[in-house]
Amino acid sequence: MKTLRWTARGSGAPPRRWTRLPSGRTSGLTAYQGCGQTASGEAVGLAVRRNHAEVLHDNEIVIMMVRPSLWYVAALSLRMTAILLLAALFIDRTGLAGRFLDQRSLWSVAGILVAVRWVYALINWLSQLYLLTNHRIVVLRGATKVEIFQVGLCRITEARLMSTPLQRILGAGNIGFATGGDILPQSVWLWVANAPRVHQQILHALSKR
Repeated sequence: MKTLRWTARGSGAPPRRWTRLPSGRTSGLTAYQGCGQTASGEAVGLAVRRNHAEVLHDNEIVIMMVRPSLWYVAALSLRMTAILLLAALFIDRTGLAGRFLDQRSLWSVAGILVAVRWVYALINWLSQLYLLTNHRIVVLRGATKVEIFQVGLCRITEARLMSTPLQRILGAGNIGFATGGDILPQSVWLWVANAPRVHQQILHALSKR
């Protein structure tokens, strides 16, 4: 067991106890390049508490911790749901299933496949966590293997709010980060709820570097 100090801004919460993940449970751990300091991937404190994977250095202040909006689950699932239902309708109307499936079995199979797709999307949603600390931004993804992307605030040259028309209607959006050039794909916070407000908080943190 190793104790890592988790400090929220404006909070006097006591240190919490964490358990290290077994080896082999992580992948894609990038080396952390901080302002005037460098830590290898192995030096990063990787821990898990109540099924929430978090990456923290000692005495690091967590300014913000968010997940994608639940609309993200629908965004991942609706297209495949429509394809499966249209395919089932086409097979039902044309009788392509023939003697292999009756109508009830056909729609049962379609319903199971739709349910599996939504469960997969929900697991994908649960596995994503976005952190903003006083030193860096961290993106965690992966249900079985935790993939971690992190970059120091001092290296970030732009935090860009990117929203589709549908996302703007739903009050969500994507936030990407650049370190001198284009937005880094692995850095993007997907389908963040209240994206404009979150974006402003990120810009405020960047201005205080």
